[in-house]
Amino acid sequence: MTTILIRADATPSMGTGHVMRCLAVAEALVELGAAPRFAAVDLPPALTQRLAAAGFTVDALPGPAATGTDAQALADLARETGAGAVILDGYHFLEPYRAALATRGQPVMAFDDGPGTRPLHASLVVNPGAVIDATAYGTANPDAALLLGPAYAPLRAEFRRARGAALPPLDQRRRLLLTFGGTDPAGLTLPCLKRLAPALPEVGLDVVVGGSNPNTACIQAAGARHPNVTVHVETPRMAELMRDAGLALSAAGNTLGELACLAVPTLLVVVVDNQVSSAGAVAAAGKAQVIDARGIISGGADKAAVADRTVNATLALWADAQARANLSLAIARSDDGQAVDGQGAVRIAKALLSLAM
Repeated sequence: MTTILIRADATPSMGTGHVMRCLAVAEALVELGAAPRFAAVDLPPALTQRLAAAGFTVDALPGPAATGTDAQALADLARETGAGAVILDGYHFLEPYRAALATRGQPVMAFDDGPGTRPLHASLVVNPGAVIDATAYGTANPDAALLLGPAYAPLRAEFRRARGAALPPLDQRRRLLLTFGGTDPAGLTLPCLKRLAPALPEVGLDVVVGGSNPNTACIQAAGARHPNVTVHVETPRMAELMRDAGLALSAAGNTLGELACLAVPTLLVVVVDNQVSSAGAVAAAGKAQVIDARGIISGGADKAAVADRTVNATLALWADAQARANLSLAIARSDDGQAVDGQGAVRIAKALLSLAM
């Protein structure tokens, strides 16, 4: 049985997306007979517990993260466990760290969300974004196998199962999904909940937060004031919530692939620069509506004003059933090379195992 070592972190500012997409690949690796395990310096207790509950070993590495100390500990762990390959996912792993890891012998798979212009020192590079410069990736990483585009969106097994079942008709879905990621670094969940819940009293509002969200208690308290609100903390039922949603208000991160897989009409909120290209591409193709809220994390944008603008757009889209139907049909298209079919994690796992020692 091949051991695959997965190196990823999660913090309030970084979010949980790196770990969660690695979890999707880990699930697929298990299905293919491999033995993945996680290694982290920074990992919230709630996420550690989630990985453990899913059956994965989580090894704590000495910090600070992405330093020489971390890299040496990871190399030692790879040797001790006989790892056949290493998965690396995180913007904080800079070139010296990556170069050092590449000299240790095991093939390295790197997730990347950038423009493809930097050397990643990896045998396998994965970028599931909608807008990718394959030439740039090939130039910067000439020896790497490249898995590029939405076909490689790494979705957890629950989404593959949900896509295989019949979806409820859109006009029968009277629930709205609000999700801004595991940690919601922009802090938009609470103000949007407070505005949406009283504005749509007859609509069920499913609010999803990660266990490491610093505002979880306040969000739960606000939700408890409205009978139409259900707050889900670290939910294992995300695919089910999406299947039931007539509209999703979401951060423009990894969740975009999950929503696309289930053809959920979506209003995306962009909060960081690396979300712009993919969100812009799906908006240009009529597959989602997008609000640009960059600057909110740094304080350059007023949170209340962003929340007002976001909620107003959400209410307008909820009231326009035809617009939501058009979004759902567009994002479900399979003839444009941008479809997310839920099999991305399996494709990644197979490619990685073909390279593993």
